[in-house]
Amino acid sequence: MEGQNNPKHYDVIIVGAGPAGSACALALRNAGLRVAVLDKHSFPRDKVCGDAIPGRAIKSLYAIDPGLRTALSLFTEKLPTKRTACYFKDKVLDFSWNLEAYTSTRMSFDHFLFTAVKQQTDFDVMENTEVNDISNTPQGFAIGIRNSSTRFTCTMLIGADGANGLSAKKLTGTLMNRKHHVAAVRAYYSGIAELEEDRTEIYFDKKYLPGYFWIFPIKGGLANVGMGLLSDDVVQKSMNVKKGFYDFIERTDILRRKFKDAQPAGPLQGCGLPLASRWVTMSGDHFLLTGDAACLIDPLSGDGIGNAVLSGQLAAEQVIRSFNTGNFSAAYLKTYEHQLYKAVGAEMKKKAGILKSLARLPFLFTFAFSLGKNKVVKQFMK
Repeated sequence: MEGQNNPKHYDVIIVGAGPAGSACALALRNAGLRVAVLDKHSFPRDKVCGDAIPGRAIKSLYAIDPGLRTALSLFTEKLPTKRTACYFKDKVLDFSWNLEAYTSTRMSFDHFLFTAVKQQTDFDVMENTEVNDISNTPQGFAIGIRNSSTRFTCTMLIGADGANGLSAKKLTGTLMNRKHHVAAVRAYYSGIAELEEDRTEIYFDKKYLPGYFWIFPIKGGLANVGMGLLSDDVVQKSMNVKKGFYDFIERTDILRRKFKDAQPAGPLQGCGLPLASRWVTMSGDHFLLTGDAACLIDPLSGDGIGNAVLSGQLAAEQVIRSFNTGNFSAAYLKTYEHQLYKAVGAEMKKKAGILKSLARLPFLFTFAFSLGKNKVVKQFMK
């Protein structure tokens, strides 16, 4: 380890080794750059999430490394997702998916990606290494580590440390906005009746629109069960999300039946989801933000992994362009934001519009289900 007076220099430091950070590292593996990947946790570690691995994430991973197709086929801690059933009042919409998608606990899936980084790169990968200081240097950034005199410097910094990480706060000053944020809770359950391994379930209740309740089967006869509500609604209506979780079950006939003999397999835990319903600053001189640090969670489905992996891939491509040209300016790095917006930004804006419409005019949701049309509902799961 290097001390304060003689910090070790890297071309790239990736802060955070979740899906965005790991995807970025894998996409840089043949770039010939000196890279460090830092994470404050030791893997495997848990992450409160819905545990759905969507088609966009799988597609991006295969684009980064076609060999991951074989590795993923050998990854045993997953269940394929083939169908989704959406319930509202006494109606159900059931549809099938063509894209390759899975459910897997984040503890297992993130560890799978993190292991791939360690095995397929010669990067310096450091666990239990929490970044507690980021400061500018003429050539990039200096990085301080909590409870250590160790310091690193880098030319490019990739912030992949999530919504509550230091990168976004320090580099962009982006603050949580309740109108673009979801408060969610999740628990694992066993013994849920009528659980089908290849089918995810989504439930809606007029009281909680545009929020929803989910049941996602995972390996071992368990299910990831959760509920998400707009944070602005939580505050304005003085709602308690944990109480709402149990209330949702009691208000819904089919859920009462399904949970009659179900048992929690762990505590009900909460998390915050920064939505891509607003486009925040994601780049600047010598840095890029990815995943939750860039507020990229799908406003409708609540999925963060798909956009996280894609942003890691695109960030790596921008890093390579910057080193090839020697240009690390904020203006040049805006290319990353433009490409990300072209790939998903317009789609996120459209979904944000749907979300606002449902929040203001919930009868539109009733209308969609009454007609049996699933186009709008499908947006929740794309």
